[in-house]
Formats: sequence, C-alpha cells, structure tokens
Amino acid sequence: MKILLVDDEPLELENLKSILLSFDPLLEIFTAENGMAAWSQLEKHQIDIVCLDIRMPGWDGIEILKRIKNKWPHLKVMLVSAYGEFQYAQEAIASGASAYILKPVVPEEFIEAFKKMCQEIEWMRSEYSFILQTAVESWLQDETNEEYVNFLNLPIQPSVVVVVKIKSETQPEKEKWDAAFCEGLEKTISVPHPIKGHWVYLMESKESETHEITEKLSFLKMFLSERFQGVEWIFGVGEVVHSPADLKRSFYSAIQDTQNKDEAIIQKCFDYLSANYASSITLNDLAKSVHISASHLSRIFKNNLGVTFVDVLTKIRIERAKGLLENKDLSIQFISNHVGFSSPDYFSSTFRKLEGISPSQYRLKKDGRHPCL
Repeated sequence: MKILLVDDEPLELENLKSILLSFDPLLEIFTAENGMAAWSQLEKHQIDIVCLDIRMPGWDGIEILKRIKNKWPHLKVMLVSAYGEFQYAQEAIASGASAYILKPVVPEEFIEAFKKMCQEIEWMRSEYSFILQTAVESWLQDETNEEYVNFLNLPIQPSVVVVVKIKSETQPEKEKWDAAFCEGLEKTISVPHPIKGHWVYLMESKESETHEITEKLSFLKMFLSERFQGVEWIFGVGEVVHSPADLKRSFYSAIQDTQNKDEAIIQKCFDYLSANYASSITLNDLAKSVHISASHLSRIFKNNLGVTFVDVLTKIRIERAKGLLENKDLSIQFISNHVGFSSPDYFSSTFRKLEGISPSQYRLKKDGRHPCL
C-alpha cells in the first residue's frame, strides 16, 4: 500500500508517518510539504491513500482534494485540520473525502480511519477484475457503457486491441504471462479472462500505424519464448481507434491479423535471427531459411514492420549486447565480436545511435552510477 502524507509542518509529517509505521512497518510512505509537491508525487507514484492537511500555503487541502478527485476519482483521501469548524468537514465530504479528522491527531482515530480506507480499497480491487471484464466485453459488443469507463478510471486511454492466441497444449499461468507481457510493452493492460478464445490486451498508442507495435511484439515474443518454454503462440494487432466505442473494430481486426500468413513468416525470421545473430547473415540467407524470395521477404518486413531486415538484425544484436554489458568482466571488444559486429568502433557508434548513449555509459548506468552524457 502506498501512502502520501501532505503537511507544511515537518514535525506533523514525522508524527503521522510514525503512527502509520507502528501500525504496519511494510507501508510505503511518501511525503510532501505543499500542494505542488504533492501533485508531483501523485504523478510519479501510484498512490493508494492521501492524507492532506487543510491549511497549507498555495493550494490548500480542499483545493488538492478537488483536483485529485477530478483526475483520480477513486483515490482515497483523508483530510486533517486543526480547525473544528463544521464547514470544513462539510466541504471535505462534499468534495469526496473518505475521512476527516482533527489535530492534534489521536493515533487510534487516525488508524481507525486508515483501516477503513484500506478495506474499501481491497473491496475495490476484488471487484475490479469483474468490472474490467464486463466493461471490455460490452465495448467489444458495441455496447459501451460510459459508467464503466468512468468507474474503472483506467491508467491508459485504450486505442488499440492486441490479442494473443495460445496454440500449444502447454498453457502458461495467465497471471504470470500477463505480468511479463505487459512489462515488455508500454501503457498496456490485460483483460482478466479470454474473449472468443483470445487473450486480450488494451494498449494506448499515439501511432496511427501499427508497424511499431508489431515490431515491439515480435521482439517481445522472442524474449518470452525463453521465459515460457514450450508455449507456442501468435499475436494480432488491431487498427488504432479513437474511443472505447470503436474498440470492437480494433478487436476484430486484431483477430484477423492472427490469420495473416506474413506474421508466421516474420516469426520464423525472428527465430532464425535469434539463433544466428552472431554470424554474418544476409537477406538471402534469411529468405532461404523461410523458403521465399529475398525480394518477397523484404516487402513483408517493410509492409508489416515498417523496417528493413538489417534494422531488425541490428536491433537484435544490440539487445543481446545490452544483456552482456551487465557483466563487467566482459570487454567491449569481446561483446562486439560476440554479437556479430565487424569492429568495436562500428558497434559503439551503432549502440549510441539506437540507445542514445555509448556501451560504456550504458554499463555505468546499469551499475547504478550516472555518467555525464
């Protein structure tokens, strides 16, 4: 559970923090001395509960509460005030506060209000999967319910549907699969249960084309094959839409995409490149491995991924190199040769072009140090 305490008095912050940690030492507690600092913390962390002092310079507690409820309607907020006037409590409750307590804070009262909010959060989480499933199924049946959209308060604005079809008898544990799948992508949430035999994922994308998403998924598939061995699967990317009401169109185009023969060819290419990236590979070598002409394969890469064969091979080599760079005992020259580059200089210039930093700087960054770029 992540808690944000907001008060312009440092001693009061320490007091509230001490009370909470005495109740549960595992709580993750953040602090802020004013409204602006609090807003910055809220945007950086997925806070569960906010405890606000009412009287602060700049934005007061009521103002912050209203802003929070406008952006994160279901975030739990407790207001604390040294003033017992009834109008403060009235305005706090009207603005959506879950609790209102007075200073000096009585630890037992504070913990009791905190426990109540925690129980409400647990109930919300237990119901969330059902509501999300119901909402998505209604969207995909062209029956979008705006109440569901508002209630869910999704962390993304879904604009693309991605589907996964498990083809092997070996079925991964969906919860672990979903966590790994969403971790490998940005702004993606999983739908708890299959729909029409497909595992469904909602993505937020600013791209009007799906080439970039397809490329990311192709790389993700390559890496997930190492983690979930024996699982055979294909994916489909739907068209980009502009509202939940149009997700049905994206969903069915994603299913259609799973039936696209080009995706199967691309996957065979990724498998071949993943196994042979350290060798000197040409487009002709790759084309022979999938039994089509080099010109046809070149068109498949361009039409489906928006990149060339060389772009894909280079990115695979760089991704492999990033893993090796975490081993400080391996020299840059060794890594360069190991992943198939003709020279360390070419490797370094290519790495910088794709990653924005040199291999040495990347190694320092992963080691916890921050080089001057």
